[in-house]
Amino acid sequence: MKTKKLYNKNHFPRIFYFTGLGADERAFANLKIKTTLTQINVSWLKPEKDEELGNYSQRLTKKYGIKNGDVLVGLSFGGLVVTEINKTIKPALSILISSAATRKELPLLYRMAGRLNFEKIVPKALLNKPGRLKYYLFSLKKPEHKKLFDEIITGADIYFVRWAVGIILHWKNDKRPENLFKIHGTADRIMPVHKASSNFVIKGGSHFLTWENAGNISSIIEQLLDMKEIIAK
Repeated sequence: MKTKKLYNKNHFPRIFYFTGLGADERAFANLKIKTTLTQINVSWLKPEKDEELGNYSQRLTKKYGIKNGDVLVGLSFGGLVVTEINKTIKPALSILISSAATRKELPLLYRMAGRLNFEKIVPKALLNKPGRLKYYLFSLKKPEHKKLFDEIITGADIYFVRWAVGIILHWKNDKRPENLFKIHGTADRIMPVHKASSNFVIKGGSHFLTWENAGNISSIIEQLLDMKEIIAK
């Protein structure tokens, strides 16, 4: 059954991709979405001192001209940003990958770490230094994935990463936006799957579903676009 179109007929919807903490557009490089919609990779802005996620998300919305009826895809930390943007505009569709839409969907360990202000005491080396532990946590086995991961993490902006870690640990959102769908893998060690809130569960999928399960993720996104009748006229 087709659903009602949720965008203004005078506005051509676009797809905006929000990547993960410390990552860049390469996280989405393997996705092959069959669509005529314009696809835009969002680059992170430098956070202001003690900036809250709501204000940060509004700055991104303004910079990229994100409007009602657009499509938002958020990976990991990017999913939190997508959720916050939903508070000021009405996307036609929001898709979270390996992420959370509310605080209760975050691991209990994260919430406990937030009470300890973990982001303020974690050593810099743990934030941007590759290693076997990170390979394990991100379930990286293929040499090409490890190489790309190393390039991304060593090139990450430490100021941004530390800020984003703090945002995740202290995030308070408790309301799931409308027209939001979640995709999660059962083998995610970074943000374990919250099955009750996930619409699509990928068996054996790790945190980087967009790398190792790109085909499945692309198909699901196409399915959701079709379900919402989101097409470029």
